[in-house]
Amino acid sequence: MLQEIIMTFLQYAAYYFLGINLVYGVLALLSWFKIKKFKKDQELHTNDKLPGVSFVIPAFNEESIIVETLQTYLSLPQMNKEIIVINDGSHDQTFKILQVMFQLKRTSEGSEIFKSLSYPELIVIESKHQGKAESLNTGIRLSKYELICTMDADTIPTADGVEAALRNFAYDPELLAAGGIIQVLNSPVLKKNVPAHNKSKNWLISFQSIEYLRTFLCVRLGWSYIGSTSLISGAFCMLRKEAWKKVGGFRYNSVTEDLDLIIRLRKAYPGFHNKFRILPVTTCYTQVPQDKKHLMVQRMRWQMGLIETLSRHLDLIFNPGHGFLGLFAIPYSWLVEIISPLFEIIALVAVPFALIQGWINYETVGLYLGLGLIFNISITLFGNHLDNKHVSLFKKWSYSKTILVCLLFNFGYKQLTSWWRLLAVIKSFKKGYHWGDKPRQEIIHSPV
Repeated sequence: MLQEIIMTFLQYAAYYFLGINLVYGVLALLSWFKIKKFKKDQELHTNDKLPGVSFVIPAFNEESIIVETLQTYLSLPQMNKEIIVINDGSHDQTFKILQVMFQLKRTSEGSEIFKSLSYPELIVIESKHQGKAESLNTGIRLSKYELICTMDADTIPTADGVEAALRNFAYDPELLAAGGIIQVLNSPVLKKNVPAHNKSKNWLISFQSIEYLRTFLCVRLGWSYIGSTSLISGAFCMLRKEAWKKVGGFRYNSVTEDLDLIIRLRKAYPGFHNKFRILPVTTCYTQVPQDKKHLMVQRMRWQMGLIETLSRHLDLIFNPGHGFLGLFAIPYSWLVEIISPLFEIIALVAVPFALIQGWINYETVGLYLGLGLIFNISITLFGNHLDNKHVSLFKKWSYSKTILVCLLFNFGYKQLTSWWRLLAVIKSFKKGYHWGDKPRQEIIHSPV
């Protein structure tokens, strides 16, 4: 009886993972089509006048990086811009540092709004702690431009990425939201607002770099090509203020406010399938967790936020009214993003047990694992090629290092993150989970 149960599970698990890999392959191919289409569109609209944009940046206990981060925003070549920082009740020296370094002055007596005397485009709002979602809403309400770009305090924008996003909004008046490729900030040293080098001695950072590469270049671009974008990361999300108003802004009690906003926007604009885009250009560099503790917190938060948001919008599943988003992307999120950790962890126990019992042979297991590993490396190398050839202007991936990191990625790291995601599924039934603070790596601007 036990043998029959385990062998049946392993059989269906093999079909399940084969199906996932086939979907990955199709999405990677669609990503390549997306890049080709993007290049043609850009060539046709090189002379469009770019609109203004309001950058909205929540900051909570960011004293170690806030000045260096804002310098990258202030140095962007776009003339029509404003930078709004919301100091979300920080209990460190964030506001005092901003006040001194940027010569902040109250706009009126008793006001919580400060303007910089040295940089007129910089505005700082001093508020009590209200959380990221409400901080973003506060900043957007004060913004003067129709286009909003939400970003994180540890994120470094790129001039090319900002320009590409603005250009898309300039030539397409119906475009509602756009993001791009987010790269991992491997080096704390910046030259011309980009990492000075692409090397990290921290294996966790290297593994996350592989994840970001595959997620954005081989998956999200593919979904975007068929009008099925369900997430534009809050690290760089440019959207129209009109759309933000229509859905009532960011949801206060959402675990992942960026995912929640885009899903609600997709429902508010059901016929606008291609008006939510991921652009094949690096829009920013972001810091990632450097130790297992904070990586675990991040991944569990993402997984719990995914479950929370999708559970609120069950009516999207297989809903033809929302195009490929309802028919494929949302079911994919349930069947792959949420359920796959359960399959992976059970398989990790079932396969060795079946081998010990002699129910399956080592050759069969080796064949399946080998084929899966070859496919994963191939997809990663394809993403690497797309990045080197079409996306990164300053950041070049080594193919040999990519293969090495990808090999190590699949033996330990992948299983660990799957376990954390499975724990998040269990914890999602509980309320009031505390996330703690995220440590920051100090940023250094290097002279050219």
